[in-house]
Amino acid sequence: MVNVEKDIREYSGLELAYIGDAVWEIKMREHYLSFGYSIFKLNKEVKAKVNAKFQSLVYNKIIDSLDEKFQTIGKRAKNSNIKTFPKSCTVMEYKEATALEAIIGAMYLLKKEEDINKIINLVIKGERNGNF
Repeated sequence: MVNVEKDIREYSGLELAYIGDAVWEIKMREHYLSFGYSIFKLNKEVKAKVNAKFQSLVYNKIIDSLDEKFQTIGKRAKNSNIKTFPKSCTVMEYKEATALEAIIGAMYLLKKEEDINKIINLVIKGERNGNF
């Protein structure tokens, strides 16, 4: 269990991204599970949303609308000392994806479920309207 006494600023950007990555994936899985897709289709849909390229797009769409505290968390994570990068995206996309995951992680630890759901709903709405 997470130490609730620990101030969110005491977590590194990468620690927040670590938990945020898991939260993001479970939220995407929950969303697509509701469609009754086959496991193959579920994996395909979730993989399309749980990757650095897509998460970078989401980060760039939401960052300016976030509370200053979460903007700061995102910037801190984006500037973290990340040593390895996948070949499937650019370095900047990976850094922005890490920033999004850190923001989601911080929201999760701060029990800001409504804020996480706003971001998820933006993705869902964008998906329906062809904006992602």
